[in-house]
Amino acid sequence: MKKLDIGVVVTTLIIVTISCSLAFFAARVVGEPKDINLVAKNVAITFNDTSIIANGVVSPGWNTTKTFTITNNSKEEYKYNISIKDLINTFVTEGYLQYKITSTNNGYSMTDYVDVPKSSTATDTILAKNVSIAVNVTQTYTIEFRYVNDEDVDQGDDMGKVLKGTLFITEGTEDIYAGYEEGTLGYQIMGDNPTRSTRSNDNNGTNDFATPLTTTTTGTLFTSTESITGITDTPKEVYYYAGNTTNNWVKFGRYQNDLVAYRGYYNSTDTTDYKEYSTMSDCTAASSYNVNCTEIKYGSAGDDIYWRIIRTNHDSSIRLLYVGTSHDTTSGNIRTSAFNTSYDSPKYVGYKYGEDTSLDTIRNNTTDSTIKTVIDNWYSQNMTSYTKYLSTTAVYCNDRNLHSDNTYSTGKFSDFNYSSYERLVTNKTPTYNCTDIRDAFSVDNTSAKLDYPISLMTADEITLAGGTPWYANMSTPYAWFISNSAGTQVSTDRWWSLSPNSWAIGANVWYWASDSFYLSDSRVDHTYSVRPALSLKSCVKYASGDGSANAPYTIEETASGC
Repeated sequence: MKKLDIGVVVTTLIIVTISCSLAFFAARVVGEPKDINLVAKNVAITFNDTSIIANGVVSPGWNTTKTFTITNNSKEEYKYNISIKDLINTFVTEGYLQYKITSTNNGYSMTDYVDVPKSSTATDTILAKNVSIAVNVTQTYTIEFRYVNDEDVDQGDDMGKVLKGTLFITEGTEDIYAGYEEGTLGYQIMGDNPTRSTRSNDNNGTNDFATPLTTTTTGTLFTSTESITGITDTPKEVYYYAGNTTNNWVKFGRYQNDLVAYRGYYNSTDTTDYKEYSTMSDCTAASSYNVNCTEIKYGSAGDDIYWRIIRTNHDSSIRLLYVGTSHDTTSGNIRTSAFNTSYDSPKYVGYKYGEDTSLDTIRNNTTDSTIKTVIDNWYSQNMTSYTKYLSTTAVYCNDRNLHSDNTYSTGKFSDFNYSSYERLVTNKTPTYNCTDIRDAFSVDNTSAKLDYPISLMTADEITLAGGTPWYANMSTPYAWFISNSAGTQVSTDRWWSLSPNSWAIGANVWYWASDSFYLSDSRVDHTYSVRPALSLKSCVKYASGDGSANAPYTIEETASGC
């Protein structure tokens, strides 16, 4: 028998009664049961329906809707939380018992249904945190709860489970959790790292980015901001790991296929001068770099994939840097590649690019770079089943703005620097901002569109994480991205960033010099390691771990991704 009615102990599920309390509002009840107003400080909450949602039984296909309004009659903007008071949810299956909040007039709205949070004991649970309401505005809400009917699954595991609680509104409060919902990976990360710190260049002798960060930083998140011109012009607060932190490990995804490349050497005596190809026939047929073609295995089908957390993004997604198939790996790349196989035009610093007649036409983004093709192929072979967990709005900035004193030219003997050189070398002011929408690569941005939600770490991100350009050699590798759990370098090869550096008789991009512990630049046709970066959606659920190498963070695998 595929379908069973699920007898559930349901008492006052989202029932609005006098027991509904407001921590800030000092609530008083006004009106009849069908129209209850909770009023304080000229902020009114009106629940339009206070009846019991279910009468003892929740069956597959069940749903109910609650509506209410919030009106701000005060003289200033107000922030509030939408919560379930004393929530008990002992349902065991994933993806069936769900809710969705929709609102008008700039209230909080969800695009998809998500699972009702689980709780075996009565727990106050926030569904929406720090929602803003302007003066003299009324926001109307609809919250739909449902139990999805799946004809192909025996949902009998939920028989006899308990679901109960009461809608309740509280004053919005700023806390260490930075707006992440309880039960998400972001919430866990914020709670595990309660210390907040800020680094800056005050242009008055104090510059936190002039030398490597050498202090112990485990348990600390550093704060900064991110704005994306044309996408999110208002700076958003973001959080990042820097220095020698040891608790930003994540285990996410598994290899779907063996990861192999075929390495051909320029000659038989120099094992450091090589290129890698997708097939053995490509290697042996090459006009050069075809000596001693050798298969190199980077991963095997079924291998776990490890990452390190870089930072949060403007959309609250969580950016990760590829590490490899274990926490003690010494090969933290998916293969080696040129950034672009051609170098004789400024356009080749682009992750995607157009024609080189001007800085504008270069940004038409019609052609994929060599390295983008490598990353996309890796993703398509191994990560497509995990796309539902990844942000399509997170931006990877391929900043092609010029140094303020420089002029664009395609002349063979001309030269100019990009703005990253000015920031990282001249002024030592790294940033997460992206000031041209055509450089702000994401899946959702049609002006700089990615095929998959994955790219590379920027030179600014490397600097903020604790690395430095060549002016400050790191004699001791403190930055977390350098070493594995055993203190050994993750990758002894140089690896590419996403950031253009200069045009000087060739297109040049920043890379991390693992042999010298600093950022440097190289012509784009040189072969270096590839370490992708991707971003987990803010709503992904925390499953286990404390971020250490031996207990990395893991996420819950759900039908919706959140």
